Amino acid sequence: MQIKRLHFFTFVLISSLGITGLGGFTPAIAADNDAAKSTAALKRDLKRAATAYDEKDYATALMLWFPLADAGNADAQYRLGKMYLQQTEQRKDPAEAAGWINRAAQQDHAEAQLLLSEMHQQGNGVEKSDPLAASWLLKSARLKNRTAQFRLAELYDQGIGVKASPPKAAYWYQEAAKQNHPQAQHRLAMMFLQGDGITQNTKSARKWLQKAADAGIGDAQYELARLYQQGESVKQDIDTAFKWFKLAAENNHPRAQSQLGVIYHQGSVGEKNDKLAFDWFSKAAAQDDTLAQFHLGRFYVNGYGVKTDYEKGVAYFHKAAEKGHAQSQMNLGVAYYTGNGVIPNPVKAYAWFYVASASSVKDAHETRMVLYDKLTDSERKQAVELGREYKQKYFVSKLQVGL
Repeated sequence: MQIKRLHFFTFVLISSLGITGLGGFTPAIAADNDAAKSTAALKRDLKRAATAYDEKDYATALMLWFPLADAGNADAQYRLGKMYLQQTEQRKDPAEAAGWINRAAQQDHAEAQLLLSEMHQQGNGVEKSDPLAASWLLKSARLKNRTAQFRLAELYDQGIGVKASPPKAAYWYQEAAKQNHPQAQHRLAMMFLQGDGITQNTKSARKWLQKAADAGIGDAQYELARLYQQGESVKQDIDTAFKWFKLAAENNHPRAQSQLGVIYHQGSVGEKNDKLAFDWFSKAAAQDDTLAQFHLGRFYVNGYGVKTDYEKGVAYFHKAAEKGHAQSQMNLGVAYYTGNGVIPNPVKAYAWFYVASASSVKDAHETRMVLYDKLTDSERKQAVELGREYKQKYFVSKLQVGL
């Protein structure tokens, strides 16, 4: 009946326009029109469902998506699955969710494949399986889903569900980076810097760091600042380094906050300002940054921008020393030897000098030997034993502290 009505209206339209000679009008034209109407209705219903969902009218969204999903529409299957997964106004049912999401994923719905991968990683409604998670990520990544590309790169980086492969990690980081994925741009830059899985290239590293830094990635801002600070692949420019350190510090990057503190303390950009240096060191130390803890120890012991307080200073030296900071270990030795901020203890002083000398801190070995000569036989035995214990616990070879 619909085709007959369509034929009639088409005949009237053709007659009214004075069009002749068509002759070959067939039911196929009507079928095409029906298909167009069906497609338009599908788009309309999908849009109405999405709008209802955004407006938290979940009942309407569910009513519209369910028949479309049941009829095989991948996007509706994906959205319906998410609703069951997130418990939006209907029972939470991970297994039901997995069924719909899997149906969409089988139809090459990239977002469904990404979500199914997450579900396999967590064992949420499906078998917990890192290999299956990686398999679905690969499918989504090949469909150019940039989040999937980034996460797949991470799996190759860490060897989770797949055999670790720096070259494959670099490839997928690069694919995601090309699609302006900021974290992928940062990771790719670091691989270029280190020559990890890709040929070392500081110029390429700087290019990708710049993109990630412009996107607000604090780690990238910090690394870009270091390039300008050290003059790697760019002309050394302390002012530009300071700019990026400051942006990263304001982005709550602890090591950038420490570097900013160093710059303010040294006065290498503008005037020396120990008050600002202290503030930035305090922010970084609150995030357990070793360098900041060391500097706060110095500030309290020497009264830089703050009232002298040996106890607080030694407490910060302790935090840094126990994480392997060699100069803090040396300073602790001095504190226990002199009794500034702690009860004097020559045995502990020797032990800290012992650890510091293992890192070749200036004067640590000589000071240790001078102190050793002053100890009693009993103290010497205790000091050597404690020194070995401290070295085992607190010595970190070539710790990078940014000094």
